[in-house]
Amino acid sequence: MTTAVPDPRNQQAPAISQNRRADPCPTTQQNSRQQARKKRADLGTDACSRLSAETNAILRDLERVTSFLADARDAQDALERIGQVLSQVLQASRWSIMLKTELDVMRIVRAKGLSRSIIDQTQLQLGESVAGLVAQLGKAALFGDVEYEIGMTSGGRYISSSAICVPVILRGDVLGVINLSEKQLADGRIVDFNQTDLSIALLTANQAALMMEMLHVIEVVRGHSMQMAADPRATISRGDLIAQASAFDLLSRVTNLMTLSGNLDEVLTTAINGACALLGATRGSLMLYDQELEELRIHAHTNIPSHIVKQVHIKPGQGIAGRVLQTGEALLLSNAPRTRLGGENNTDPQAMCYNNHSALSVPLKIRDQVLGVININDRSDQDDFSANDLYIARVIANQTAVAILAANLLKESVEAAETRRLLNLAHDIQAHFVPEVLQAQGVQIAGLSDPCASAGGDYIDYFPTCSNAGQDSAAIYCLACGDVSGHGVGSALIMAMGRAFLRALLKQESDLTLIMHRMNNLIEADTPAGQFMTLFVGILDCGKGQLTYASAGHDPALCYHPETDQMVETESTGLPLGMFKDQTYQLGSINIGPGAVLVLSTDGIPEAVNSAGLAYGRSRLKQDIRELAQHPAEPLARNIRQRVLEFAFPEVVHDDLSLIVIKLD
Repeated sequence: MTTAVPDPRNQQAPAISQNRRADPCPTTQQNSRQQARKKRADLGTDACSRLSAETNAILRDLERVTSFLADARDAQDALERIGQVLSQVLQASRWSIMLKTELDVMRIVRAKGLSRSIIDQTQLQLGESVAGLVAQLGKAALFGDVEYEIGMTSGGRYISSSAICVPVILRGDVLGVINLSEKQLADGRIVDFNQTDLSIALLTANQAALMMEMLHVIEVVRGHSMQMAADPRATISRGDLIAQASAFDLLSRVTNLMTLSGNLDEVLTTAINGACALLGATRGSLMLYDQELEELRIHAHTNIPSHIVKQVHIKPGQGIAGRVLQTGEALLLSNAPRTRLGGENNTDPQAMCYNNHSALSVPLKIRDQVLGVININDRSDQDDFSANDLYIARVIANQTAVAILAANLLKESVEAAETRRLLNLAHDIQAHFVPEVLQAQGVQIAGLSDPCASAGGDYIDYFPTCSNAGQDSAAIYCLACGDVSGHGVGSALIMAMGRAFLRALLKQESDLTLIMHRMNNLIEADTPAGQFMTLFVGILDCGKGQLTYASAGHDPALCYHPETDQMVETESTGLPLGMFKDQTYQLGSINIGPGAVLVLSTDGIPEAVNSAGLAYGRSRLKQDIRELAQHPAEPLARNIRQRVLEFAFPEVVHDDLSLIVIKLD
């Protein structure tokens, strides 16, 4: 006999949220610059920080939820503690807890921010209004603007129209709903609820259902009644009630371990050992699903030989545990061998070697995700497991799933923090690649490079050439400006590799065409298909007033002559590096006399886009150079960057920004 039992927690409905971004409207140019620079500085570790912040928030709030609810003494105390969670953890200035009565009418039993008349008069039928609909469907809802999205109005009573409504579900039965509105931060600002708030609200409802059930069982064992809702188990035996009360004692131990220890192995071992002891089972296992390997593995067990533990690898749909993993539904089995291989008429000897008679297999399921399976095998008294045993196993599995979620969030948080540390280290290392401002007789050279992520693919470099040895150190300089396709750490690694190649080759060879040919082959051999690098390399002879260069598909350099208002652009002399093997490159040259301004840049500057969808463009860059030509090299470079950021504000520039400015006195 096989009984499939639907999971007691209905799944979260697709949530609707409206993003709202305030118009910054800076009052001064300085404010605009500061805000633009801050947004750009924050972008480098934004994705990693966002992950770390979200997981830390959920983990921290999950611990607060379990801590608030774990020590509730009775039903009224439990409701008060749920209210503490809503006010302190979710920061809701208006909330209500509604429970379903015997007549399937929803009544408010606890609330904050609502008048006594509303609390006393509110009665909702299932399907009526937001709360009634959530109770009827058993699906949570997140609203960015509840009045607009469902066509109701508060008559101006609420400051914010953002709201959350989640069902409180136990064993498939909706006990009630939790309503939240008006999220108020510590500084008094009212903000919208978000997906993280919805996750915490769902976990709170989950914990609240368990807590109310636990207290109900304890009160019944003591001979009392909570008088909160109809009792669906009115005919249950006292022995079963005592067993359930013991299960909630185990649940409390699991919760304490989860909030105090943080050791997942200890939590899982306590859960499976406690479940087997409570249900009188001879053995059991707790299996977690490995998403990368796509299989279940045993992580904690009772009375299973170690060689079996190592051998067990179960795919979704395979055997009993695989079926539970795949369907998310618990199984109560009274003939496990035949059920395992399919059907009452199965006489396959493999089936009979499956050494279980009665078994329970329950999913570790939370928020529409099955994290693993708990298997409980054979009672020591040879009886079959009962529906009450299955209920106890599900309660234990429910809380264990919360513990696993907390451990996963902690792991994500730690990994995100480590990733952020490594990205910051990469950023610091890459920042050292940018040369200091160079001022020598007759020339000023300054550069800057702002990656759009923690590390970027832009490369700028300038230094005296080896041919200067024993001569005037201001005579000849090497200038390099490059851009690796893509962004982030991968592009930064290729940039660093290209920098090393160029510096090494310049010590061996003076012919730029040969240097570019060799660099192309080196990069083509060591980079993935589709990855390439544009590069401009120039030799500036200040004495001769000449720039000789080779350009591998890089943006043209701009040379401005103030005395004639002439703007000269260089040309590409070959394909980007790494696209095809054995490419040839040509030389180009331009004259650069006293007073001239030479600017090398990457495409992040002309391709910066503002909120109207307009690109900064090379025309604006040329105009900036004309207007700023009287400035020394370093402030000229800074002012160009500021103008690009101010043009794009409030949008963030989604590419690296790099440039070199050379001024000849």
